[in-house]
Amino acid sequence: MEINKKPLEQYRKWKEGNTPESKEQKEKWTYLIEVTYKDTHNSEVVTITTSDVNWSMNEYQRNRKPLEYEVIDWKRERDSRMLQDERDTE
Repeated sequence: MEINKKPLEQYRKWKEGNTPESKEQKEKWTYLIEVTYKDTHNSEVVTITTSDVNWSMNEYQRNRKPLEYEVIDWKRERDSRMLQDERDTE
């Protein structure tokens, strides 16, 4: 029987990048993200604050139906401006 090593590799990469020293060095950003579910084409907008948006969205997708996402807007975590969806809707 062959073991799927991918989750273990992902964990090791995550573990290496999450030492107390690296957490202080990584700047967090706040993202406005549109999530669209592939089967129903329903969409929702979520806000996530993270230092690694790809990893966070990978975790967000776990135990959910297949989805696609688009980053609409972003800012530094401590920036006081409001995130906005300025895409053309027409």
